Amino acid sequence: MSTNIVEQGVKNHHTMATTNLLVTPINLQHCKEASSLLSHLINKELTTVALIQEPWVFKKHIRGLNTKRGQLFCDSKCDRPRTCIVSGVSVQARLLGQFTSQDLTAIQTTIVMGGQTRELVMGSAYLPYDPIVPPPSKEMVSLIQYCSTSKLPLIIGCDADLHHPCWGSRDSNERCNALREYLVTTDLIILNKGTKPRFVAAGRQTVIDITLASCDSIICD
Repeated sequence: MSTNIVEQGVKNHHTMATTNLLVTPINLQHCKEASSLLSHLINKELTTVALIQEPWVFKKHIRGLNTKRGQLFCDSKCDRPRTCIVSGVSVQARLLGQFTSQDLTAIQTTIVMGGQTRELVMGSAYLPYDPIVPPPSKEMVSLIQYCSTSKLPLIIGCDADLHHPCWGSRDSNERCNALREYLVTTDLIILNKGTKPRFVAAGRQTVIDITLASCDSIICD
């Protein structure tokens, strides 16, 4: 289940700011067919940015995300990336390599907010289960701190693999509480609405995928 976010943009003399940016966090669950459907959406909506977790990977490469002159961002040194970001042809963005790894992909692009041209950072995060180290990951914390220090608006699509009533689950545990306790120290808000399951597989339905945005980020649709 994806979340759509809309913002207006205009051209200026130095860069191209995307118009009607559509941000879609999505977990593909390594599915070939889902990858194909997402590619169709991106080719139709050229200002789409997809924040992807668990892409389809075959022979050490992400497959199935065939966009017309769009861009695929990921950790190219990783044999099996668990995150990536795909942007449509009308979106000009660059990879933030210092924050990109197997479980986190980050990009920066230009939009217009409040009538002013600004940079926007977007991330796709995968938080693997770790019984010792609580979430969030060090890479995710570094990205959040960078955006806070640089005063850059931030959106993160996250496969948290965590349950908590704050994002629509009916239960919680200590790992969930650790993430929530961290989030209250930041200016990030949870964009999830309602309790509709965002992970559906083999008869199992749950809410483990969350979308985070800084308070000065763009407007949700």
